[in-house]
Amino acid sequence: MLVCPALNISAHPQSPVTIAEAGEATLVLDTPAAKSLKCFIEKFNPVLDFALRFQAGYVVHCPLRLFEGKKATVHAYLRITPSGKVPVLLSAAYGLIAIPPDTPPSTRLTSLKQEVDISGAFSLGAGDYSVETVVTDDRGRLCRKSWKMHVAAARSQRRVHLAVPPLTVEPFDRTSWGIQPSRKSAALRLTIFLDAAPIRPNESSLRAWDRAFLLESLYSLLRQVPFKSVRLVAFNLEQQREIYRCVAFDGDAFQPLFHALREIETASVSAQALKNRNSPLFLSQLANRELAEENPADAIIFLGPASRMDVEIGTDLLPALKASSPPFFYFKYLGAAFPDSLQRLMMAVNGRTFLFRSPPELDQAIQKMLARLKQQ
Repeated sequence: MLVCPALNISAHPQSPVTIAEAGEATLVLDTPAAKSLKCFIEKFNPVLDFALRFQAGYVVHCPLRLFEGKKATVHAYLRITPSGKVPVLLSAAYGLIAIPPDTPPSTRLTSLKQEVDISGAFSLGAGDYSVETVVTDDRGRLCRKSWKMHVAAARSQRRVHLAVPPLTVEPFDRTSWGIQPSRKSAALRLTIFLDAAPIRPNESSLRAWDRAFLLESLYSLLRQVPFKSVRLVAFNLEQQREIYRCVAFDGDAFQPLFHALREIETASVSAQALKNRNSPLFLSQLANRELAEENPADAIIFLGPASRMDVEIGTDLLPALKASSPPFFYFKYLGAAFPDSLQRLMMAVNGRTFLFRSPPELDQAIQKMLARLKQQ
């Protein structure tokens, strides 16, 4: 579940209901409401995200005056039924804080005129589904909506290696994915550098959509590349610093990575970082440290949006680079024709840059990298 941040609502992630909760959820979904919660539920159609899953959901629009400025709890129940299969039940709870009693009347009136938006999302495979949503508050008021949904790949998506099987529903959670090392003999040792930069070049901090893009793209990469180990480093060129390093990254490490990325949103850029932002030293030091590792990777991968920084990086700054060094790859989102600092690094190490602007293009780039690794 995602919640509009402007109205200060706390939310718990949407998750499958437990066996104990299933009876209550079904009762709420099937029982006609005695009192109506006068909200409007807007559905949004399935779209393919960078985790290569079809994502669908809804937004609940509620006037804040319905809660009279009092503390309230809102529950959302979701029943999704794949054609010919048993339904999947999901739920989430939201806390709405009270307007303080000493709030000036004019401010209180302005607040009550606002709208609170609660959104729910889930992942799907191809197929036909029935969807039912019920939103209820602690006064027993209900708001409901139901609709049919057909999920199918567009022409440009038909060769994509989708993450969710047909007629399958999964909770939408970018912080917990079941990715574990491969047992295949050809599994690789990977080092992944995640460029934690905003997609929009004029933004100064990382937003929710930036984090979503980074985590989803990383998931797609790890899901398709058989690995025996992953060393992951998230960094920020603007701040000239590492923000996260994990020497044994897997699905369980998405949660701490998510928190590290979220901290960038409020982080300030130091005067020293501003002074050194046009220096190649930080990026070359990242590469040199990796190249000098006692247990080198089989492939070194950089992933992130196009950087607004363009700094020359020559081989003289890479003393650890050898003929036997592992291959470098750069997955660059929204890449323009002109290079950025990471592409300059790829040129110095004889690496390969893949440009992508859509989930199918990311999938194609991953396949190209796999084919290139098999040739080596």
